Amino acid sequence: MTNKYILNSASILLCLSLLLNACTKNFDSINTNPSLVTKEVMKPNLLLTYVQKNSIFESYSGGIITEWAGYYSNPATNTLANRSWADPFQKYYNNYILNISEAMRLTQDNPYQVNQHAIARIWKVWLFHQMTDAYGDIPYFEAALDVAEANTAPVYDSQESIYKDMLNELKVAAAALTAEPGQLSYGSADILYKGDINSWIRFANSLRLRLAMRVRYKDAQLAQQHISEVINAPLIETNAQNAALLTEGQGAVDINNRNPIFNRNVSNTIPVYASLTTTEILKAKNDPRLTIYVLPAAVPQDGDPYRGRPLAVDTDLEPGWTSGQRYTQESTAYLGELFNRAAYKIIVMNAAEVYFLRAEAALAGFSSEDKNALFAKGIRLAMEQYQTPSDDIEDYLAGPAGLLAGTEEEQLEEIIVQKWLGNYYQSNESWAEYRRTGYPLIWVGSQIGDTDKKIPRRLTYTEDEYFKNEANLMQAVNKLSDGDSYKSRLWWDAKPGLPFAHPKQGMFPPEQ
Repeated sequence: MTNKYILNSASILLCLSLLLNACTKNFDSINTNPSLVTKEVMKPNLLLTYVQKNSIFESYSGGIITEWAGYYSNPATNTLANRSWADPFQKYYNNYILNISEAMRLTQDNPYQVNQHAIARIWKVWLFHQMTDAYGDIPYFEAALDVAEANTAPVYDSQESIYKDMLNELKVAAAALTAEPGQLSYGSADILYKGDINSWIRFANSLRLRLAMRVRYKDAQLAQQHISEVINAPLIETNAQNAALLTEGQGAVDINNRNPIFNRNVSNTIPVYASLTTTEILKAKNDPRLTIYVLPAAVPQDGDPYRGRPLAVDTDLEPGWTSGQRYTQESTAYLGELFNRAAYKIIVMNAAEVYFLRAEAALAGFSSEDKNALFAKGIRLAMEQYQTPSDDIEDYLAGPAGLLAGTEEEQLEEIIVQKWLGNYYQSNESWAEYRRTGYPLIWVGSQIGDTDKKIPRRLTYTEDEYFKNEANLMQAVNKLSDGDSYKSRLWWDAKPGLPFAHPKQGMFPPEQ
């Protein structure tokens, strides 16, 4: 990471100026003159738009993490731990964290830019939250400093210290947002909320609730502290308040502003398959979202048009495998049409998730709210988000799937499974929740790899980091339970007994 700490301001801004040409008028026409690259003329608006657009699109681009989240199964994936994909480490630091940090510096001393500064702080937390949940310990306090303070060998901070600071940052930034007259707004440069401070307050509080719940099994006291402070604060409560970005349609001047999955389908003849996890959960619950989330197979086998593809299936190793291809392109269900559209609303955080977080908090005794009412509201909002017919919603909520029942652990499973459905294709978040809670239960096949046929618990550090910052990196590696491997657990990954096995684990085919 040495280069990103020692780049001078002019070269950073020059690179940014060139990259900004990729965005169109629908993302606020953020083109700028490449010669205007000094701090005095660079605008935080440009930086925010660039970082928001690209980091949000990154979160929906699919790939191996989407498989680990249980949403997708790619027949081309050779092993569960596959490094033949774009590692996010350098991209997040070089393109996103560095630029949002510069936006913070450009707004920190102007009393009329308090809101702009606070919004940049909130988004920086969202970025670091993605990174530390993927890798664990990472450079944080010494990362993306101003050129005058740049550290060519930043230390790797503990995930515990990072989480405590992120939670505090969200608290402070939300409190700083003000309706005081004269405050400068990002306006349309903020492609998430158009500079609306009330929306940003809700998002900051909701994200804080998410992070507080994330540490539940490692530091219950820390979780309780922040949940108690934020549970009655303004949160995302309706789908109109969702943090979401609508991509451009098929006629976009720049195709990179279209839905990344749509672009993938244009250039790839292999469809995005529906996962076995998706189809078995929706079918078991008689969930009306089945026909929304899943496109039926063109030539179904065994009378089942909604057969999803299992994760990491290996036809040479699966027990009981017989001749023939069970998961051909024609006989396997696909990702639903809605998610494949050129113009698609990428969700960053939605109201349904917030209600499920509140339901879990109530179940765990962190609040006195009504867990069943919150659970049902979360399901309703998740279904309404994708225009599920109202009669279907009422029938579903009136049935057994609409009410929490059983042991506390069984109720937790129901909450997390419904949140997994409500967060559909928010892959980073659902992979993290799978690792934190063990749910949903995901059948894993017999592909050979170095994870003992289990879904990875983290990403491994990049070769570039070993080359440029080995001494500090090794301090982080030496703290990991299994070294720099996919099996090592993060600080918050502390729930006993994980991972839980799918009830048909070791049986093939798993859907029978």
